Amino acid sequence: MEYRIEVHTNGDVHTIMAASGTNLLDVLKDMGILLYTPCGGKGTCGKCSVRVDSDIAGPSEEERRLLGVKAGKGFRLACRLNIDSDMRVYVDDLREQASIITAGTRKRVVLDPLVRKRFVELSPPSLEDQRPDLERVLAVAGMSGTDNGTAIMDLAGRGVGTRLLKGLPDVLRRSGYRITLVEAGNNLISVEAEDTTPALYGTALDIGTTTVAAYLYDLSSGELLNVRSMMNPQRKFGADVISRIDYAKKSQQAADEMRKIIAEGINDLIKQLADEAGIDQGDIYAAVFSGNTTMLHFLAGFDASGIAVSPFIPVTCRAVHMSAAELGITVNDNGYCLILPCVSAYIGADTVSAVIASGMHDSSGISLLVDIGTNGEIVLGGRDGLMACSTAAGPAFEGANIRFGMGGVTGAVDSFTLPGFKYTVIGGTAAKGICGSGTVDAIAALLDAGAIDETGALAENSGAAGLPYEIRSRFTETDGMKSFVLVPAQETVGDEPITITQKDIREIQNAKAAVAAGIETLISTAGISYGDIEKVYLAGGFGSTIHIQSAARIGLLPRQLADRVEAIGNASGSGASECLLSRKVQVIAEEIAGRIRYIELSASRIFTEKYVENMLFG
Repeated sequence: MEYRIEVHTNGDVHTIMAASGTNLLDVLKDMGILLYTPCGGKGTCGKCSVRVDSDIAGPSEEERRLLGVKAGKGFRLACRLNIDSDMRVYVDDLREQASIITAGTRKRVVLDPLVRKRFVELSPPSLEDQRPDLERVLAVAGMSGTDNGTAIMDLAGRGVGTRLLKGLPDVLRRSGYRITLVEAGNNLISVEAEDTTPALYGTALDIGTTTVAAYLYDLSSGELLNVRSMMNPQRKFGADVISRIDYAKKSQQAADEMRKIIAEGINDLIKQLADEAGIDQGDIYAAVFSGNTTMLHFLAGFDASGIAVSPFIPVTCRAVHMSAAELGITVNDNGYCLILPCVSAYIGADTVSAVIASGMHDSSGISLLVDIGTNGEIVLGGRDGLMACSTAAGPAFEGANIRFGMGGVTGAVDSFTLPGFKYTVIGGTAAKGICGSGTVDAIAALLDAGAIDETGALAENSGAAGLPYEIRSRFTETDGMKSFVLVPAQETVGDEPITITQKDIREIQNAKAAVAAGIETLISTAGISYGDIEKVYLAGGFGSTIHIQSAARIGLLPRQLADRVEAIGNASGSGASECLLSRKVQVIAEEIAGRIRYIELSASRIFTEKYVENMLFG
């Protein structure tokens, strides 16, 4: 039996017929409505709430716990609701404006882009000169073909060269043998009629677990023309890479869906970049991709299942060269796509790119690079050597597993101070939840106020009695847990107070202990002290928004290094951009990936000891 499901979202109404027993979250996915599901639809995070108008039974006790006061207002968790009647479903406005960090350090590079153009004029064939079309082109290009078997770029044997050959006769004769050669390195990727040299653009993309950023460059001048970003559409399969790998492992169809959805998202970004810059997408000839190892496996269509289980083996960590057509990216059909090299399953191209952007690989001193996201990637060293580790920090800093947690989008509390309970909200709206920087601020402030002790426990009644009234009056309970009110109900969108719960504090404790222990493990392994570290680079969106003193107060960053910290923004995007603009930097990226010594923390006794030590708030 089928039922009529009427979905109201973003001011529009959509209707679909759904079979009895179908899960509502799956129905919404099929309609292209992507809810935030950091738990991957397992029913444990409580983030996929929708308001339902129907005669269905009320929420279960577990749903009531996760929904809080929403449970009494007709809300249900989409992942826990199976269709058994007609219903109207009201989804919150999904046109969220994310505060995505796209800016980063931009160093000057000698312009030598991955793709370049040359205009040439050929002598036409004659009875005295009967060379084939291809040989005539290769000769003028300086690619005789005798000493360079890859002169016509085949890009992993996917037929780019064949496509070039099929169109070559028409291009030559239509142009009167006046042509533009499009070259990638020593390879010829396209031949175009007449002089098209002014139209030469490229894009660099950073594919993060949570966000995607894209940069459009004029490859003739090196000028940055446009920047766009979006939330990663794969979030609907879970907030972390393991949840997404588990989904992709279900079937080939699921794996294809994972690849397709990121390709479509990237194509939307590229279209926005091109339209706003007033250029044709077909004039974009190069795309360079950075990101963590799992995201890049999904993009390329590689099986990422080996990354999720010990001993954590990816398909490849090498740089991957593909054609735009093979990758499904809507730039020039003969466009050159480069997926940058990784180091290991959990040290990806984003880390390699961040090292490039920071310049630490070329420094005579010792630097520390920390990128805190869904995982925490850490690199220590300089010109004489680099070592790296990845900590399983979990997505707590990005709002997952936090009762009122959310990403850095409109409505998120992103800073908090005491005394006075002052806070700021992204977009200047009423508060809807709290993002990572706000949570770190709140815990730091409550530690200083004595509302949280060094073990992470919220003050008990006896302990709270000695606190000022403005602090004491904010203690409450949320979902049966002791909690503290950060934003009163009358100042929020949902008329529900935004609190930080005891569980939230434990989530942050676990995450910050993992990052701090990773840093200390590398320092111990290198046999150095904090005093030997000249610079600390914080990469990524979270690293660019947290307040350093708050991070040091809770022990996320070492207090000894707080005065040496520099936020470098989206260093992954910056490094990818440098690789797009310079073939020399691309070579350096491969050298860096080969130089980094990876430390596996799951097998480290030092890490285990440091993790336990760092669970306390100092």
